[in-house]
Amino acid sequence: MGWSESDIQANRDFFRKKLAATKQRNTVLEAIEQGSFDFILLDTRPRDAFKFGHITGAWCAPFADLDEVMPRLPKDREIVTYCWGHD
Repeated sequence: MGWSESDIQANRDFFRKKLAATKQRNTVLEAIEQGSFDFILLDTRPRDAFKFGHITGAWCAPFADLDEVMPRLPKDREIVTYCWGHD
């Protein structure tokens, strides 16, 4: 069974929207390295991990607390999240 034209179009639409909502990793890294970024960087790891070390300028917002944190976030700034990295 192959892909129908409507399946293909639905996938294109999905990925177009996903790419528009996703900030590229290199863009985020460059901004962090320059020490100046115009977005809110949320560290979604547990508080203990954040206390141990985090990216300068990041806000602590553990994934388990996101429902509580989200209403307090500014609505006029882009939000970028990060958690454990495996580079």
